[in-house]
Amino acid sequence: MANKVKGKVSRMYVSESHCYIRLANIPASDTPKDGYFRLKTGHDNYNSLYSLALTAATHDLELQIRIEGNEIIAGGPYPDIKYMVVDWVR
Repeated sequence: MANKVKGKVSRMYVSESHCYIRLANIPASDTPKDGYFRLKTGHDNYNSLYSLALTAATHDLELQIRIEGNEIIAGGPYPDIKYMVVDWVR
């Protein structure tokens, strides 16, 4: 298990208090409940992180998600996003 995972954005689900992000083709051991990672709207960098995820999805780029805590629990609760990274050069 890891505290970060990388993949292409396959779905973004936005609610009042969270943006849930699902990545395609990640190992089963790194797949949380329903495949979603949670970005809280109260996160200090919510707007920037949301924009980064949306840009990665739009341009079919891989998005690396780093979560709060030490590991992603397969099938466990939605892990909270700490920060995200996109490499622009393919």
